[in-house]
Amino acid sequence: MFKISSHTYKTIVFLALLIFPILTNGQILDTEIPNVISDSIKTKTPKVIPLTHIIEGIEVTNKEIKNIDKKINKDRKITEIDSMFPFYEEFLKIQKEEVDKFLKADPNREKIDNLIIKWEGYGEYLEIWQSEINEFEERNSRLYETIEPAETTWNLTYDNALEENAPPEILNNIVAIRDSVVKLKDIILKNNNDFLSMEARINVELNEIDEVIEELTSLKDSEVYNLFYQRLAPIWTTSFSNIWKRSGTKNIDAVRKSTLGTFDFVKNLKRLLPLFLFLVALITLLILYLKKAFTTYPFTEENADLQHAQSTLKEHYLATIFFLTFLLARFYFVPAPKLFLDILTLCSLFSAIALVRPLMYKRFKKLIYFAIFFYVFDSIKTYVWFNAQQYRLYTFMEAVLAMAVIFSFTHPYRETLKMKMETFGKFLFRLTPLIYVLCGISIIANILGYINLTDLTLKISTRSGVFIILFYSLLIISNSIFLSIIHRHFSVQPSFDPELKLQTEKKVLKFNRVTVIIIWGLVFLNMIDQLAPIQTYFTDTSSDPYKFGNLSFTLNEVLSFLVVLFISFALTRIVSFLINDGQGILRVFKFPKGIPAAISLVIRYLIIGFGIILALSSLGIDLSKFNLMAGALGLGIGFGLQTVISNFVSGLILVFERPILQGDTVEVDNLLGTVNRIGVRSSSITTFEGAEVIVPNNNLISNDLINWTLSNNTKRVEILVGTSYSSDPNEVLKILYEAASNYEDTLKNPPPQALFVDFGDNSLNFTLRFWVHYELWLQAKSDVSIEVYNQFKEADIEIPFPQRDIHVKNIPEIVSNYKTPPPHDPPESETNLDDTEIPKVVIPIEHRDPGHDVEVDEDESEETNDEEPNYDQEPNNDNQ
Repeated sequence: MFKISSHTYKTIVFLALLIFPILTNGQILDTEIPNVISDSIKTKTPKVIPLTHIIEGIEVTNKEIKNIDKKINKDRKITEIDSMFPFYEEFLKIQKEEVDKFLKADPNREKIDNLIIKWEGYGEYLEIWQSEINEFEERNSRLYETIEPAETTWNLTYDNALEENAPPEILNNIVAIRDSVVKLKDIILKNNNDFLSMEARINVELNEIDEVIEELTSLKDSEVYNLFYQRLAPIWTTSFSNIWKRSGTKNIDAVRKSTLGTFDFVKNLKRLLPLFLFLVALITLLILYLKKAFTTYPFTEENADLQHAQSTLKEHYLATIFFLTFLLARFYFVPAPKLFLDILTLCSLFSAIALVRPLMYKRFKKLIYFAIFFYVFDSIKTYVWFNAQQYRLYTFMEAVLAMAVIFSFTHPYRETLKMKMETFGKFLFRLTPLIYVLCGISIIANILGYINLTDLTLKISTRSGVFIILFYSLLIISNSIFLSIIHRHFSVQPSFDPELKLQTEKKVLKFNRVTVIIIWGLVFLNMIDQLAPIQTYFTDTSSDPYKFGNLSFTLNEVLSFLVVLFISFALTRIVSFLINDGQGILRVFKFPKGIPAAISLVIRYLIIGFGIILALSSLGIDLSKFNLMAGALGLGIGFGLQTVISNFVSGLILVFERPILQGDTVEVDNLLGTVNRIGVRSSSITTFEGAEVIVPNNNLISNDLINWTLSNNTKRVEILVGTSYSSDPNEVLKILYEAASNYEDTLKNPPPQALFVDFGDNSLNFTLRFWVHYELWLQAKSDVSIEVYNQFKEADIEIPFPQRDIHVKNIPEIVSNYKTPPPHDPPESETNLDDTEIPKVVIPIEHRDPGHDVEVDEDESEETNDEEPNYDQEPNNDNQ
């Protein structure tokens, strides 16, 4: 009798599956004992268990005890930490003794940084243990709160059983289950006490680690390591007789410790390795997916930066994957030993060769290998211990080699400068004199004994090239990623504005360039040990409070407020760009038209809402104080902003109900156009004349709205045509049908229709109906009409035009054409020609004014005679 659709059937089954467990649980829990147990254990309200349900209650409590006992016995991590911690304490004690020896050996800043990183790794390892212990403590506390009410429940039940004279067996069972609960509570308390004791011991070691790091940091910031502190005597007062002493055993020991420390670190990466491999897999899939955008859709932009960006993913996608993998490892495994980080940097440099070298001039292609060589040459000072004379000679050789390499690639300087280079290449080339200056300063400082200044100038000279290579590679890769996203976004659309696409690409690349330059600046400041002082200065400055009346704020809070708002609105722009209607990243889910736009709107409003809340919270504003303001605002909205709220609600209805969608052709209030944007307050409709009309959303909801492309974008085109009575209707119908069927844009379903309508006054009337896509209907009607006209002309089928008889009265010039004169002359004072008979004039329709195809009567009269003349004669036909 009733037919149920498949969608309705699936809905009913889903609701049944959803409700059935609820009903089942309700039936199971609709007994006294489980309710008592759940109330006493979960809601912490102990209740007496009746004698009739004591056995069931004992079974439930036994299950709870076994479940908790299993959770407690799974503390393998805690057992491992407990067994390893004494050895780690002894290890840290030995390392502290090594630090004391290290401080007496007069190390350079790189060795101090290396040791700080190592001790930060020790602290990180202990913090991991501490966090795991905290997790077990919190879990045990929850378990204790779960089992604690059960003891009271069974005490009350035992007293009740005594009052009701329960059998001894029941009393013994109650005592046994109560003792089990008490024993479990004692075990949980004991475990927590052990955890607290272990956590306290770890905290002691963490404090000592912090003290060591502070000691090393204060040493690095001391006057001894000031740039202009003379750590060594001038070279002319120094003897080089012991230049080859103290270089063997100590160097071997230092390298061995660095190598073993790196291997130990790698062995302990088992916990972090699975997530890292998962991230690497995601990077690989992302790069391959983005590469497909350039291979699937042709890239036609001629801009050099855009061409370089797209060729990176198409031709060097493997190098891109390796570079991003090593870069991720560089920041994922933190803190890591210095040797491990340097190895990752070298791997990144080797991956960058394939990315940067094709963009370099042939003359400078080998310069990238020298940059890697100098990075290794400068890093050796971090791991090898030199005496003063060896260190001076080593840094002198480094400076001389750097100057020689730069000279070999840039000589002659002026002629090389005249080469045609890009802006960035010319900028780098103009910096070469600065390298000479820095190397010269390092040599002079070395001679005078200012080793700290020598180290800094050499670091800038030799490592700046490496950082330029790394960040230039990062710029190329990020440009390629963003360009691929933009290219795919526009290419999947049926039609787009190429100029808009090009402008979007240029803006994104410019923003990306600025971002990479800022990051490079921060890394450069960190390399020369100036980032921390700058951060400290700005932190101290921005944390100073300012007061305006009762309002107190800091610059840090204001900056946080602005940054949060900027990030929120930037994210909304990105979401709006990526999730558009049917063409964004959600197109793989094949949602109905309009669903992606609704998802995008919800996400954007959530981002803005949370962004505003976080921004206000960053200012230290208590949002609870806005309750009164919210009430006043609601009252104001109710009275003063009715139209705005009405349009806002109408906008939400348009987004979620989807009566119109972006790109639809609509007609409302005699306005016909395409929906360009559906906003919260108003929507934009672009007419076919090119005007963009802003229509309030309330008008679209409350008024009659015609949507030509809601369910589909097809339109029926109707062409009316008439033929002469001498034509064959069958032949006419055949020509009409073939003209519509052979047109390339005509839809096959529904098929065209050629119909005979009626017998007209001057023609046989026909109609031709066919379906096309809405955006093509006007051109289709024109093309098919022309084809019909051409076919009629070939078949000698005449399209007649109607004829009309026009009767014109009171034309004085016709009086002279009558054969019979009037019987008497009319008086001069009266002349009346109203009754003059007018000749019939046949005017073809193509020669007449369409506004004057009816009889024309002139009622005006000229009173020239007292009597009206009477003309009975017929007019002369020659004057018609």
